[in-house]
Formats: sequence, C-alpha cells, structure tokens
Amino acid sequence: MKSLSACMVMAGALAGCAGMGSLGARDDAPGFIHAGGITPQGARDAIAAGRSTKAEVAAALGQAAVIPFDSGYEVWVYRWRGAQPTTRAATELVVLFESSGLVRKTRVRPGYEDERK
Repeated sequence: MKSLSACMVMAGALAGCAGMGSLGARDDAPGFIHAGGITPQGARDAIAAGRSTKAEVAAALGQAAVIPFDSGYEVWVYRWRGAQPTTRAATELVVLFESSGLVRKTRVRPGYEDERK
C-alpha cells in the first residue's frame, strides 16, 4: 500500500510540475481532449477502478500522456484546455494503472487561473 501512495504522490508532483508550463499549440498532443468531446467528470465516470483496462481507457479517451514507473504502475494524464493556454489552467484526469493493467484510481484536478497576469 505504501508503494501505491508513493506512486500517487509522485504522479501528483509530476502533474504539478507540468502545470507550470504551456500546453503549446498542438491540439493533437497525447492526453489532450478536444472541447467538443467528453467532460472530465464524464471521462472519470466511464472508468471503473478494478475493472477497466488500459485498452478500454485508450479506446474511450484516446492516447494519454503516460508516466511509467519501475514497479509496473503507470499514470495516464488527460487534459482539457482551460481559460489560458497553460497546463496550470487545464483540467486534468489522472488515471493510475496497476502493473496488471487494471485501473487502480482516478482523480480529476481542476484547472486554475493564472493570477500572475
């Protein structure tokens, strides 16, 4: 259980670090969900912890930004563009996969406005 907690903390830290950068101009970047598609909460609701597989999530949401760990766990990140073109402003769906390939946990991180305008 400690390794699971460590994976989620590390994934959060990595996603947070990415939150300081720019999404860039490419709407075809891995993990980018187009505005006309599914909502972050709708995507989360479509994933069942303990039952959904990597193949099922990829079929439903497309290619993710993937963070692999030596333990075999993986974190997949999907982003929805926010008010500003930064990862900090983007809403993120973070999906943790066990080494078996099944979803262990999901989390939606809402986007934040850049107050440094």
